[in-house]
Amino acid sequence: MRPRRAPPVLHAPPVRALARLAISLAIAMGCCSPALANNACGAGGGRQPCTFTLGQRPFAASSSWNRPIAPDATFEKLAWPPGALFGVAWDSYSPAIHVSSASDPVVSVEHPASWGRPAGVASIRIPVGVDGAQGTDGELLVIDGGTVHNLWQFKRLSADRATARSYAAADIVTGDGWGRTSPFLGAGIVAAGSSQLAGLLVQAETDRGEITHALQIAIDAALARPGRIGEAINGDGRNPEGLVQEGERLAIPATVPMPPGLSPLGRKVFRAYRTYGAFVIDVAGGITNLRAQANAYDEATITALQQDLTRISPLLQRVRRPAD
Repeated sequence: MRPRRAPPVLHAPPVRALARLAISLAIAMGCCSPALANNACGAGGGRQPCTFTLGQRPFAASSSWNRPIAPDATFEKLAWPPGALFGVAWDSYSPAIHVSSASDPVVSVEHPASWGRPAGVASIRIPVGVDGAQGTDGELLVIDGGTVHNLWQFKRLSADRATARSYAAADIVTGDGWGRTSPFLGAGIVAAGSSQLAGLLVQAETDRGEITHALQIAIDAALARPGRIGEAINGDGRNPEGLVQEGERLAIPATVPMPPGLSPLGRKVFRAYRTYGAFVIDVAGGITNLRAQANAYDEATITALQQDLTRISPLLQRVRRPAD
């Protein structure tokens, strides 16, 4: 997210006209329908506070996550090594998403300094019984109004107390899903500093229709080069001979045909890879993974997608400028 500055004083048009204009702009900038456009919201002018409904496309329409690959973009084939593994992280090493309600307890989450935030206690409404994901990362996403809270190695100690080894948050309605470098501030807890919601496969979205944003990829750690690129604010690649850096955008060129026999979700992922691509935001051990919401989908759907990705993911290529 970029730092805000005070706007010049203007004579405001009627609120309804503002709302219509905001929706029209959102649609023009990449939303497929008014239902997917972010609500006009914010303080002042009689508007309501920003809120988000799971199933909407997250983040601002102007975000690179929500902009299609440019028609004149060029592509570079990647030399995926023989035997490279591809799949989907779902029941571990991928976050659950929980949407807070007014009846949920306020949980005091103690966390150390991380991602540009000082050590402290975050007060978040979190449903009873919710804890971190399976796997050593223990991720958790909590949506409260217009904010998505990202927690790493989250451990619930009681109904109203918890700890996390890392914490970050982002504006889910008007933010861009990326962190910022100056002053340094993460939007999420993945290696690239982006929100973990950005590019995640969310069942409420895929049940609703097509995927209308870029997806997120955790690259096999052996294939990750040091450094970062694009809008990533951090990187943890270690192999100087690796294929990609965190922050890079990959995609399937429009000229590549869809493999036959894909599952319904696999076809949506393929179309999203062709239209929006995917950003490399983290590393994984021994496999290149797409990530899916942990507390959604069913085993049959994910098993079918796993099989699809062994054919889809090797088709991904590096997007060269202009990338968006």
